[in-house]
Amino acid sequence: MIDAGFVALVISFLSSSYSTTLFVSGILYGNSQKLSRARESMHFAFLTLTISVSILLYYFLADNYSVEYVYRNSSSDLQILYKISALWAGSEGSLLLWTWLLSIVIILFLYFEVKDLLTAGAVVVLILFLDFLLFILIYSQNPFELLSLPPSHGLGLNPLLESHEMVFHPTALFVGYSLAIVPFSLAISGLIFDDESWVYRARKWLLLSWIFLTAGISIGAFWAYRVLGWGGFWAWDPVENASLLPWLTTTALLHSIMIQEARKGMKKWNILLSFATVEFVLLGTLITRSGIIASVHAFGMSGLSLPFTILMVVLLVITVFLIFKQSVVSRDVIENLISRETSFLLNNLLFSAFALTVFWGTIFPLFTEAFLGYKAVIGEKYYLQTVTPIAYMLATLSGFCVVLEWRVGSRGTLRLLIFASLTMLSALLLSATSVFGFRLNSLWVLTLTISLFAIFFQILQYIRDAKVFRREYGNLSFVKVLILKRRRYGGYTVHLGVILIFLGVAGNWIFAEEREVLAGINDEITVMGYSFVYKGLEQGVMKDRVVFTAYVEVTTSKGVEVVKPRIERFKLQSNEISRVAILRDGLVDVYISLMSFNKDSVGLRIKFNPFVPFIWVGSLIMLSGGVFALTPKHIARRLLEAVDERCKNERVQA
Repeated sequence: MIDAGFVALVISFLSSSYSTTLFVSGILYGNSQKLSRARESMHFAFLTLTISVSILLYYFLADNYSVEYVYRNSSSDLQILYKISALWAGSEGSLLLWTWLLSIVIILFLYFEVKDLLTAGAVVVLILFLDFLLFILIYSQNPFELLSLPPSHGLGLNPLLESHEMVFHPTALFVGYSLAIVPFSLAISGLIFDDESWVYRARKWLLLSWIFLTAGISIGAFWAYRVLGWGGFWAWDPVENASLLPWLTTTALLHSIMIQEARKGMKKWNILLSFATVEFVLLGTLITRSGIIASVHAFGMSGLSLPFTILMVVLLVITVFLIFKQSVVSRDVIENLISRETSFLLNNLLFSAFALTVFWGTIFPLFTEAFLGYKAVIGEKYYLQTVTPIAYMLATLSGFCVVLEWRVGSRGTLRLLIFASLTMLSALLLSATSVFGFRLNSLWVLTLTISLFAIFFQILQYIRDAKVFRREYGNLSFVKVLILKRRRYGGYTVHLGVILIFLGVAGNWIFAEEREVLAGINDEITVMGYSFVYKGLEQGVMKDRVVFTAYVEVTTSKGVEVVKPRIERFKLQSNEISRVAILRDGLVDVYISLMSFNKDSVGLRIKFNPFVPFIWVGSLIMLSGGVFALTPKHIARRLLEAVDERCKNERVQA
């Protein structure tokens, strides 16, 4: 018996393939009628794909366990929210979700972009990606496989995925992945039709992709911190790295396309970065779904290695061929070493080095298995030793670049940079000695110095801009200037968020402390100036789990608070997870996990995580900066009108 959802999937594939054929034919023969029919066919493909997704969602909500995918990822006692998120909890459903989101991106692209050859060529590339994913769903990852003997209940959702973060984390990443294909599609179309305007068209889609990737990674880090229970927010897991790689290349591309827009430089580099971003998206899919690299986040073994590898190789060959065929030539844009162009070049080199370092660490086990016969394990130490210097250089550059001018550097800027460099060097030398008998941490001194100078330069640039704008715009309010120059100040805001995250990550890495203690009832244990008193254990029986909750009194600077770390044992999955208690005391998170228990005592793991709040606040600031920079012109115009109206009212009242 063939399921209706699968039928809708097949129809969507046929309609999407037909749309591809019509677009290619319409472009080759300049037939506007065929291009119009191609758009209609793509709309129909989106409609049938939406029906397919809706059918699978209905099966989850209706507890239809005759569908194997529903049986494996849901149960009748799940909350409705988690029944919805269970749709993308497994390999097949998450691939269906990504395919559907890509179809939405294609529809939006058709709606918002100018109907010309560049757009038509980009749509062909986008729909070919859609065809590929639909083909994989139909022949290898069908989420509508039926069981011959439907069971009465499902196996349930992985308990770790029963969290609000897992509702938004995968969807944000998949939206980011779908949007990341757009700049590459425009770049390929631009190469085919020798149209360099692709870079102007790509910017908004690139920034939108960056926003969703940033949101997805931030939510994922928060989920790992709050749910996984090991006390950290980033474990350098292969799947985590796979989501970071396209973010790194997207961030580099956001900077380098500014050089092409302003100075006609870095043309080949921008095409290669857009290509690298898509390759990393496909690599992440390969790692997550093929089982070639072990990961706590991976779905397990599947037959996707070959088709995704072939696609990646084909994209490489096509991109390189088109670049050489079209003889892409860039201008030399470096006129002065102390200039914004130089900082953007360094920025791209550092982000590329960061990406290649993470990429090598992620795939190294494959090389050792292929050539040495075993899979090597790349741990946190490798990443800390290789990535840390790059991260410090990037943080320095993101703070200092705001004061650099285009083309030439002024003597005043040069003096500022020399002063900042000498100050950092002096601080490091001072930290290497004892001050009043107290030895400072050199790395923390460097972190603070970089961060303070970065914030200082941001403030200085705002003051400089205010003076320049007063000459250019007269008495125009600074709020109106911010709106007019939203791209610039959105970027500055993102840089501020980066500095806060840098402070949070570095501070936590340097100063985090962990203790494991055994506590009897009413025993008082003092760790790092905090007092912990174990008050007892409570057992609760729920429909799908047994919960063991420890009550611990913690004395902090705010007073006495009771925290409740717990262990949950699940009946269906036959496993248990530790639910941590996180107590915030100023800039320190007191992170308490229940490790073991018996009738008289409990084993607790207590970790002190300083500066972690900076990471979450910095992430929000980065996202707000990205959204502000992306603000469309018509919304900016309305904001300007609102500011004008308010100014008039204030003058009337005065």
